[in-house]
Amino acid sequence: MENIFNNIKYLVGNEDILKNIAKVPPLPLFSDLVVDFFNSLSRRLMSKEIKGESDIFTLGFWLRRASLELAKKSYIDAEERIGWGMVFHIAPSNIPIQFAVSLVYALISGNASVVRVSNKKFHQVDIICREINECIKEYPEIAPYILIIRYDHNDAITKALSAWCDARLIWGGDNTINTVRLSPIPPRSIDLGFADRYSFTVIDADAYLKLNKEKVANDFYNDTYFSDQNACSSPRLIVWIGINVAEAKKTFRKSLKAQTDKRYKMSDIAASNKLLTTALAAIRFDDAKEIKEDNTAIWLEISNLEEDIVHYKENSGYFFEYTAGNLEEITVILKKECQTITYIGDLGEKLRKIVISSGARGVDRIVPVGRGMDLSLVWDGIDLPLALSRQISVV
Repeated sequence: MENIFNNIKYLVGNEDILKNIAKVPPLPLFSDLVVDFFNSLSRRLMSKEIKGESDIFTLGFWLRRASLELAKKSYIDAEERIGWGMVFHIAPSNIPIQFAVSLVYALISGNASVVRVSNKKFHQVDIICREINECIKEYPEIAPYILIIRYDHNDAITKALSAWCDARLIWGGDNTINTVRLSPIPPRSIDLGFADRYSFTVIDADAYLKLNKEKVANDFYNDTYFSDQNACSSPRLIVWIGINVAEAKKTFRKSLKAQTDKRYKMSDIAASNKLLTTALAAIRFDDAKEIKEDNTAIWLEISNLEEDIVHYKENSGYFFEYTAGNLEEITVILKKECQTITYIGDLGEKLRKIVISSGARGVDRIVPVGRGMDLSLVWDGIDLPLALSRQISVV
């Protein structure tokens, strides 16, 4: 069996750790060792030596001791919970730091981890793995619990690691999840797939016009362009409500362009993909109106909100727009695919009530614009520390 693993590249850990990782004892939920380790990693990720990497800084800020101890208070039975054992992670190829976020979920829950990162090279992966390796020198007891690897698509390796795991987290598109699930896991193991999702923004035009336009544009940019709209939480559609919608749209677009002019560089292939998406959307939405000043932002206004709008996805600054007469009109798109609603205005509680009263199958998060990329221990409606740990009951 060892020959199966010959082509693995070890970013964190080594072959000896791989051989034993399925046997290491689970830890308690929010164990002192894990919290101490992450607090040390936090300081490194937020250090002056790592400048301008806002996603890495965000990860570091999330991993502060104060942040983790506050999160622990939400788990009143934390002292009664322990990890399942070993978690096998398939990290996505479009969000550079997601491999580390997935690792956090497992370690906080008391599990050892084998994390397979994408072959697509991201400097964020290199930086985070470098700092993890340095932190392991401070906390050698954590070493048996962390293995971060890279390998070409290899069914034999995936099958072997799946056969060892007590839980598997698969991040990626539907095809990726279905392919990985061809490799069976043990009967009592947990399999969680985080598939493609769809998110949108609701803006109260009149409330927006009273706000600081530059700050709103910066917040919206961070939710969208920072990840090239690759994040599941990045909005693809903007639903406008209110009286002064026309004025708000014009102002919003102008303010966002000021951000993209300063901060964004679009690839040639993204421009071509946008043209193709517009052509396909124009066939489906025959009264769609395209608005653009340049290719960094495409706005496609539609007059009817149809449930299949969720299937028209593009990134790098591509937005459908719809003006609603009332908030209830959004219920048509609150399908399973829908993950996050970001909003501007006093809309949070109103949106929550609509989601619940309509019996929506989708929508896991409702957050203000600018917080779409926030990190949380609850993702896609799943409380990961609970899902990845077991409770030891005493009666």
